[in-house]
Amino acid sequence: MADPPASTILSVGTELTEGSILNTHFRFLGAEIKGLGFYTRRCVQIPDDPDIFLRELREAAQSSALVMITGGLGPTSDDLTRDIVAEAAGATLRFDSSIWEDLVARYSTQGRTIASTNRKQAQIPSGFQILPNAVGTAPGFCGQMGECMVIALPGPPLELEEMFLRQAVPLIKKRYFGAQDLQSGEIIATALMISESVVELALQRISGTEGGMLWSTRIAHDRIVLTLRGSQPRERQRILTGLLDRFGPVRIRLGDVQPSRLLCDALLQREEHVALAESCTGGLVSKLITDIPGSSQVFWGTLVAYSNEAKRSFLGVPEHVLSDSGAVSAEVASAMSAGLLRHTPADLGVAVTGIAGPEGGTKGKPVGTVWISARSRRSGELCRAFHFHGNRDSIRRRSAVAALLLGECALLDVEPDLEY
Repeated sequence: MADPPASTILSVGTELTEGSILNTHFRFLGAEIKGLGFYTRRCVQIPDDPDIFLRELREAAQSSALVMITGGLGPTSDDLTRDIVAEAAGATLRFDSSIWEDLVARYSTQGRTIASTNRKQAQIPSGFQILPNAVGTAPGFCGQMGECMVIALPGPPLELEEMFLRQAVPLIKKRYFGAQDLQSGEIIATALMISESVVELALQRISGTEGGMLWSTRIAHDRIVLTLRGSQPRERQRILTGLLDRFGPVRIRLGDVQPSRLLCDALLQREEHVALAESCTGGLVSKLITDIPGSSQVFWGTLVAYSNEAKRSFLGVPEHVLSDSGAVSAEVASAMSAGLLRHTPADLGVAVTGIAGPEGGTKGKPVGTVWISARSRRSGELCRAFHFHGNRDSIRRRSAVAALLLGECALLDVEPDLEY
């Protein structure tokens, strides 16, 4: 089997080299291009210095089949990517009127007047293809430097990821793997409440020694998106079946799905509503739900019952339950969800109480201990304990995902199988 083609990632911006902004591009792009059959030869952070940028780009283009550049596509004088790529490729910059007209229209829609400096964003190296930006204003571009494919992507992560997945990936496939590979298909699935290392180990064990099997993992704040590529359709299906056997159908879903979308869709199908009582998550579960367009059709409301007094006064949690069992307990979580259904017309009540840290833990209830109760008027209650690891933010995010999934399970009356 031939060695995989090499790739290089160049991230441009002094704010990256000085540590002012965390660079997440290497992790995202590295995982994605691994799933496309490349290996990442180098990842380089480059300051806004034209000499360093030009030298690194030329070296990368000589040693790699694919070079991806992130950042440097804005309208200011230190946005160098267009000029450096044009110089390295021996091309001139051309002004593209279609890009400019789109920029003017976007600014006008927002009630803003576009500055003349933005004309820089409408310049593209001659011979390079435009990659429109569906999320932001800076378009990317793609072209050849000798035998090397060069792709320039915007710096903001949301813009970069959207442009790479929707536009760059098909071009990479066509350039390096041909039409046959484009027709061979892929499987996209979502792993929920499973760590990246556990997912990777499971994929290695399930795939075994099968040649040509490729996969990539994209990490989001509430899920891991898996892409299975290469090999034969039956082999990709075997890998998916193996993941389902290992983790269960609650934690492995077909397609790229958000846990909040899963709960909202289940509520919509039943024309039901959910109410939330959040303690350690502080409203995060509610945010994830209301981030979904149309969630007003299923979301009744939330109570952030952070203190014991709030749990007593607004949810009717008995004082003796709080004193005997403690705020982080099955008894209190259950009483919180019961209070939701007693005091609201919602069909589903989900309550979260836990210790997010860094202080507050004990030997019996360490930091990361979380109890969640999901109570449906139709199918009854599911109440589970979780033991999360990580910092305060990580524990809160994992708790929120667990609450969404447990709520869906209670609504559908299925076994949650949400070990963590």
